[in-house]
Amino acid sequence: MGRIKRIIAYYRGRSPVTLLWHHGFLFLVVGTLIVVLRVTLLPWMPLFWPLVIWYVIFSFHFLLVRSLSANNEWADDRADKLRRHAYDFQHVKDIYNKPTNFKEPHFPPAEPGRSAD
Repeated sequence: MGRIKRIIAYYRGRSPVTLLWHHGFLFLVVGTLIVVLRVTLLPWMPLFWPLVIWYVIFSFHFLLVRSLSANNEWADDRADKLRRHAYDFQHVKDIYNKPTNFKEPHFPPAEPGRSAD
């Protein structure tokens, strides 16, 4: 129990991104170990479900860290980036001002004896 308390105390003094990197590294190491064990020594060992469950937990961890690290500065930078990269505004404005009238497609009549497919 003392070891777990020391680990918790260690990560409380670090940024959440540090824990995320350590979690990702641990996921890769353990995933590689599970695959190697499955291929070499333990062919009966399940492979899919342990990795999927851990991946889902890691994904939630990533999303939590990303959402908690968002602030007003990040939101302003993101909004500015979206405004700078909005390449399609003029095209949409042109369509709104003068809609394009497409002609109905005209197909040549089908040859006698052939289906229209």
